[in-house]
Amino acid sequence: MNFDLKAAYINYDVSFITYDTSGYVTSDCNSILFINYGTNPVVIEGVTLQQNQSLNIEGNQGEYTSRRFLAVFNGGGTNNLVTIKKNYIG
Repeated sequence: MNFDLKAAYINYDVSFITYDTSGYVTSDCNSILFINYGTNPVVIEGVTLQQNQSLNIEGNQGEYTSRRFLAVFNGGGTNNLVTIKKNYIG
């Protein structure tokens, strides 16, 4: 008996976006990673990230979110929030 198994692949891309002002971050992705590289704390929907802290939100395979996350910087230093998003393509 022969089994012919073929894996189905899901194509995705990764985008890197940097924010330096408070405002909404649109996800439109399967997963999103927030990293605070600035000296100011940044609050993401009530979660405070200090310098070099991160917040990772991941979906299961095939899941997708269009949520907008409010990012608010606090303080007089530098603002530098990097997001890394996994986006499905095709």
